[in-house]
Amino acid sequence: MTELSTVDKIALYVGGGLVIIGTFVIGLLEMAVGSGHPVTGDGQIVHEALIDIQIRSYIIIAGLVIWGLYVIYKVAAGPPRTPSAS
Repeated sequence: MTELSTVDKIALYVGGGLVIIGTFVIGLLEMAVGSGHPVTGDGQIVHEALIDIQIRSYIIIAGLVIWGLYVIYKVAAGPPRTPSAS
């Protein structure tokens, strides 16, 4: 496998970091703090999130967008060039 370039590292670490934060870290935080899910008299669950669901969604979507832009960049850049032995 070839070495990762600066663009590769930025896309993988930032995009992956945002997805991990949005899913795993915020999920652990919600569990640790113990955000309740009370049930109303009608049987509906009221989700009381510590961090708003829209903010959490935007964090995950930002990570996925970064990954998508990285894929578009890699496709447009083409395969890596190898030095010719002449």
